[in-house]
Amino acid sequence: MDASDWLNSPVAVITAGLFGAVWGSFFNVCIARIPLGKSVVHPGSHCFACNQPVRAYDNVPLLSYLLLRGRCRSCGVRFSPRYLLVEVLSGVLAALVFWQFVAAAPEVPTAIRLARFAVYFALAGVLVVLSLIDLDTKRLPDIITLPAVPVLFLAAFGAQDVPWIERGIGAVAGYVVVRVIADGYYYLTGREGLGLGDGKLLAVVGAVLGWRAIPVVIFGASFVGIAVSVPLLLAQRRNAVPEPATAEDAPPVRHTEVPFGPFLSLSALVYLFCRDRLWAWAMRLVGA
Repeated sequence: MDASDWLNSPVAVITAGLFGAVWGSFFNVCIARIPLGKSVVHPGSHCFACNQPVRAYDNVPLLSYLLLRGRCRSCGVRFSPRYLLVEVLSGVLAALVFWQFVAAAPEVPTAIRLARFAVYFALAGVLVVLSLIDLDTKRLPDIITLPAVPVLFLAAFGAQDVPWIERGIGAVAGYVVVRVIADGYYYLTGREGLGLGDGKLLAVVGAVLGWRAIPVVIFGASFVGIAVSVPLLLAQRRNAVPEPATAEDAPPVRHTEVPFGPFLSLSALVYLFCRDRLWAWAMRLVGA
């Protein structure tokens, strides 16, 4: 079996998944430390409760969490299940990216297939990290988004998938669209709506997937965001109001801050894997 045949095999897909899980361990470090302004390199992995370093054999993605039952070996404090979930999610995304852009595309030269895997998994990793940070802090750190735009834009030349002019327009349009919406909402209401971090996240997406992704990602994120957020916010509003109070005492749902980054990221990943089908459906919808 030569290298090209091996890339088309289930073993290669599983290997890619394990590779993704390893990176998921690093993504967890980024999610925990970047909002605190800490280095993601030094010091090494350690327990936040007792500060004891995590031993190498306790730092194996997936297995270590399961074997230790999600606890620190030194002090027994429980770690968040999110550490395991991020590793699983990263492994699944890596396997899906590998399957679609490497294993299922034998007609594409091997170097280009591998470049597509590297670029698209890097994009997926950035989206995972930004989404979890946004859920925690309602912020999308510039230290991730701003470097990611030029780095992924340049890396995508190796993928030879989306023309560079479309990606350049996408990087600019992603930010400008959100800036226009955010500024317009602020001038009309006097309150902030979309954050500019969302525009920078969209610039990252556009720099890789091109301008065609921007309207699809915004529409998909808005649809899913409304479907998920409104019921949760209504339930939260009911629980937050004491029984004797009236409904008017509760803060309006429209004034509640909701992190939009996870919805944009989810929509971008759906576009990454289903863009051809999405555009075919859109063309049928408009009768083109």
